[in-house]
Amino acid sequence: MANKVFQELEAKLPKNTNHRVVVPLAANEAVITAIKEALEKKLISGAELIGIKSEIEPLLGSNYDSEKISFIEAESEKEALSIAVNEVKNKKADILMKGMCQSASLIKAVLDKQNGLEHGFMSHLTCFQLPDKENISILTDPAVNIAPDEDTIVKEIDNAADFFKKLSSKAPMVALLAANEKVSDKMPSTKLAEAVTKRFSDRTDLTVEGPVAFDLAVSSKSAQIKKYKGKLNGDADLFIAPRIETANALYKSLQHYIHADMGGLLYGANIPVIHPSRSDNTKTKYYSLLLGLATYL
Repeated sequence: MANKVFQELEAKLPKNTNHRVVVPLAANEAVITAIKEALEKKLISGAELIGIKSEIEPLLGSNYDSEKISFIEAESEKEALSIAVNEVKNKKADILMKGMCQSASLIKAVLDKQNGLEHGFMSHLTCFQLPDKENISILTDPAVNIAPDEDTIVKEIDNAADFFKKLSSKAPMVALLAANEKVSDKMPSTKLAEAVTKRFSDRTDLTVEGPVAFDLAVSSKSAQIKKYKGKLNGDADLFIAPRIETANALYKSLQHYIHADMGGLLYGANIPVIHPSRSDNTKTKYYSLLLGLATYL
């Protein structure tokens, strides 16, 4: 079952498009390999690699297509990000992919009020497939929104649900994560989840439940043992974390402990912003690129 959802997504993406990717601080073997694979499969038409050319070019090998891959010299992270954003604004690229720059720096450059990209509400989406599940799942937000309040979580859900529609035809089941299902003043995340759940009580395009523990959201057996009375019953599609620390730890646990097939992007800008972790492997960065392309579906 591994790779199933990403293989299906890859097959659904149009070939021979004019999509061009720009990568600030591109001297990373996993990023370069992902770019080369997308080029070979004709999912993108070209890439602009920003950084020190003498460090990037050896990673491409000797047989890369110089007509499809170009280099822009930049020594600092700030310079590379500024160039990347300008390339997008000047319509020389329509996908921004994170290289070896820090997340905070990339987000700051994208959201800059004067020189950044056009955007609405921004959140990070981690899309993954658990080993025993057939469908894709989405976790938010491990990178952008630090301590979301009620209104912010509502927007996070809307972003995740909107992107989920590009990947699946089912109405998503949304889990508002907490340590348990009992609402308590001593545990603010449970109060927050209760308030958000009420906001979605009249929606028919998705089901939102919380507070709920992660095991009940992913395991019908756990839900049965604990006599959970909700609708999720281990079938959650979207996982909404109460704080960035929870989401970030879960993201990296999925990557490093169970080796889940996954990818990440920033959602809400006028172009895809592909956002894997710097330490992610080649497969995760390639899947992240596929997710970025999926925003155009």
